[in-house]
Amino acid sequence: MSRILNALLMGAIAATVAQAALRENPKQENQPMLKAVVHVNFADAERQGHGLKNIANMLKEAQDSQIEVVCHGAGISLLVKDQTKHADQIQTLIKQGVQFAACQNTMKEKNISNDNLLQGITTVPSGAVEVIRKQQQGFGYFKP
Repeated sequence: MSRILNALLMGAIAATVAQAALRENPKQENQPMLKAVVHVNFADAERQGHGLKNIANMLKEAQDSQIEVVCHGAGISLLVKDQTKHADQIQTLIKQGVQFAACQNTMKEKNISNDNLLQGITTVPSGAVEVIRKQQQGFGYFKP
């Protein structure tokens, strides 16, 4: 009888510990996939770097995330080879599945060719429209 009570007590303790662990570090199993559109329309390299760090942190928390970074206006500098200070970070994020999109309207306005963009960057006709479309598709909006 004491073995049964001991087993029940140990089971109750284990369940309590497991519940406490879940409260401190909840699993992502029951949560929908994280989908985010990150809006970059500013040239501040330090702020851009903070935004990239935010994305890396998102991926740590939710590895199966679908993230697209849309750059237009002054933010196009993040994706241009001779302007960005973050080429290595961007390449690392691309390898982790993050998509980076450059606005063709901005590229035309600033006379930037596809060859001037970092490797792996896609283009979209309008950065502003891309941000709105992603939101319509259920992507959360994030602006660093």
